[in-house]
Amino acid sequence: MPSDEEIRRAIEQHVPRRFRVAAPRRRVTRTDLPARAEESGDVELGSLLQDLWDAEARASQLHAQRTRVLAALAVDPGEGDDARLELELNADRAALALQVTRQVALRRILDARMAVRSLPRSLERLAAGRMPVDRFTRLLRSTRALRDAHRRIIDQLVEDWGEGLTADTFERRLRQLVAWMTDRMDRAEGPREPRRGIEVLPPAEDGTACLQVFGPAPEILDLGRRLDAAARAVQDVQRRALAAGTDVPLDPDGSAAGRGRPLPLTLIGYQLLRTASFDTEGVEVPRPRFRMNITVPAMTLLGVSDAPGLLDGITPIPADMARELAGGCDVWHRVLTDPSTGAYLPLATDTYRPSAGLLEHLRQRGPTCAVPSCTRSVCTASENDHIREYDPAHPELGGPTSSENCHLLCWMHHRMKTLGMLDPVRLGPAPGAGPAGVSPGRTRWRIGAAGERCTALDDVDLMTPAVVAEFEELWEAHQERERRRLHPPRPDPGPPPPF
Repeated sequence: MPSDEEIRRAIEQHVPRRFRVAAPRRRVTRTDLPARAEESGDVELGSLLQDLWDAEARASQLHAQRTRVLAALAVDPGEGDDARLELELNADRAALALQVTRQVALRRILDARMAVRSLPRSLERLAAGRMPVDRFTRLLRSTRALRDAHRRIIDQLVEDWGEGLTADTFERRLRQLVAWMTDRMDRAEGPREPRRGIEVLPPAEDGTACLQVFGPAPEILDLGRRLDAAARAVQDVQRRALAAGTDVPLDPDGSAAGRGRPLPLTLIGYQLLRTASFDTEGVEVPRPRFRMNITVPAMTLLGVSDAPGLLDGITPIPADMARELAGGCDVWHRVLTDPSTGAYLPLATDTYRPSAGLLEHLRQRGPTCAVPSCTRSVCTASENDHIREYDPAHPELGGPTSSENCHLLCWMHHRMKTLGMLDPVRLGPAPGAGPAGVSPGRTRWRIGAAGERCTALDDVDLMTPAVVAEFEELWEAHQERERRRLHPPRPDPGPPPPF
């Protein structure tokens, strides 16, 4: 780790003067706020702004404290598999304390370690309440891809800038400095391989999702142009087919024929991309372990309710979309849940390997890894785990292959459980939750050798109780209408005639 003097010499020798910006001669302080507010004619505003200033300072101090605690949980994953597993286990622990997912907890731990090691001056200013949390967070995110030595230089320069820079000036200078540092790294180490890949972004509330493709600009632009050229060719053929009165190609739902005009280029491009085949050069691609499930409440299918469907037990989709997708399927699979609690009714098998039906049941009950705070989907690389170990020699003495003794874990947490770093114990339904056997069950987890414990409740079908209650209201309203039809109220005869 370079000393402060070495960092200072490196700045003087290698960093252009334009990045060594001195602080403004007069910066805004807490005591300035009332005077600035009085200029607007609002005296009380100055006091409110000072309260806001103090609240931000306290938030900075608490954020620095949390950062140092998270850094103490960091284990260098480069030290081997054991260290990596210990880091993942600490992420599980931190997720419970922070009440976030383990992925978020892991990212915060790694950021905290980077801040303590490479940004000590900024962390000190944060702890003193002299650096806003947002500015510190932006500094962390902007420098993740740099080397420790370069982050230390930026840390020193940011301190030299002082506290008087406005937010937009700070961000602009930081972006320029990080870009310059990145360019120097590329020159010293040689050009880096451009990033290539795809990423599925989390689905939105309206039931849509986004597939993001990133790579070198020439390759992505070429892909976009080829897709656009193919879409334009299809659109031209659609236009000519409509004029001739013949079948319209690539019009799966007949919308182009119905409207009498070709589909938009963006929709044609989407259809081409969605139905494209992949050339794997003879490599056999195994069939998916699980089918894609869309769970739709029965009353939604009947059009009586607008309760949303669920895609793979995780993503809500609008009722109209769920009905349309269900209408296009040839086979429906029934899922039984308790009408009052939404708990999935138990299944069992007599063998070590779970049946296809049991696997589907486990996936419905827990669409993500069963370890608390883990959000890895079980639809891809999950592994079935017997909570109480199965005894192949004496199955009647070991844990059964049943929905009460099995759950799905991601490969990493399954390995951690095998190594004894995680220990689940299946509990009965929560007291007062409902009749035994139909209420959601519980699993108590011991995380780590120290014995931290937490209890996780099984996922339930949230829509079932709501739909059943709605159905009961509709039935009661129907019965009331029938009673009135069969026994209409007698007309009021009015007052008796006078004698």
